[in-house]
Amino acid sequence: MDPLIRLEIPSFPGRESGSRLRAFRAMDAFALEAMEAARIVAKHDPDGLSLEIRRAVARAGSALFAACASPPGSESEREEMMRARGRLLEGRYHLYLARRLGLFEVRRYRAVTFRQEAALREIEAALGERAPP
Repeated sequence: MDPLIRLEIPSFPGRESGSRLRAFRAMDAFALEAMEAARIVAKHDPDGLSLEIRRAVARAGSALFAACASPPGSESEREEMMRARGRLLEGRYHLYLARRLGLFEVRRYRAVTFRQEAALREIEAALGERAPP
């Protein structure tokens, strides 16, 4: 007996299976990187910028999670995907500001924004599979 069980991603009619999973994984990778950056910012930031970074990440992740819990292809899925995209973009400014204030180095900023761009691409790809009504 093979100890590895292969799980297949369910296929939904009219859409490519796995797009939500890819978006979720990309968001998760971004969230981990951004939370680590926020931890570094918190050491040097008495004004709460690290809290804003954490809030933006949590809001974006929550919206994507809600999209993944919605029926595939539904209007609620699309709305939550759009909300996740908007919240990701909103959080970009907090990261940029922390970098400009010298609260973490350029290399970390590039790593975080690389992950953020990947999450945005996956969300946009998932949105592109469903034409607006």
